[in-house]
Amino acid sequence: MLTRRRSVTREETNAIASRASEAALAALGREDFARARDELSVVPRRVEFAESGWKVALVNALTDLAAGKRKNGINTLIKVFQRLDDTGLTQDDKGYLRLFALYRAIEHSKDGRAPAALRDHAEDFRFDTTLVDPALKALFPLKRVEQKADDIPPPPFPAGMGSSEA
Repeated sequence: MLTRRRSVTREETNAIASRASEAALAALGREDFARARDELSVVPRRVEFAESGWKVALVNALTDLAAGKRKNGINTLIKVFQRLDDTGLTQDDKGYLRLFALYRAIEHSKDGRAPAALRDHAEDFRFDTTLVDPALKALFPLKRVEQKADDIPPPPFPAGMGSSEA
């Protein structure tokens, strides 16, 4: 009975942590850093890294990087990068997340290079992008996609120029 209660509690904790990290990512997408921090503050203290703690740590690193705390954010990225083997993710998912961490570290470095701790491991992983979980790709896209306001059509050509009408 006691172990069943613990497993239910652990499942609830992981669900809360997962929802909070996804909400924090959504707030980061809107560039609302305070809201992202508030969402992450809901996460319980005792979250297993192997289950959903990796997601919380990764979002925490992204929040730090977005808020301008570059050194702390990159150090957290390195810790997540190094501990991904402790998780139950597939090798392809781990490789994808390592590449994601490498890209974010490069984006926020002073000299445009990833830290040595990440570069040393960059050649050691390979993954098949077609086997990566689509939900993981949606949460942590490798490329930054900027949202355009409304696509404004090009101005029309003046009469007689560029058209075949006579």
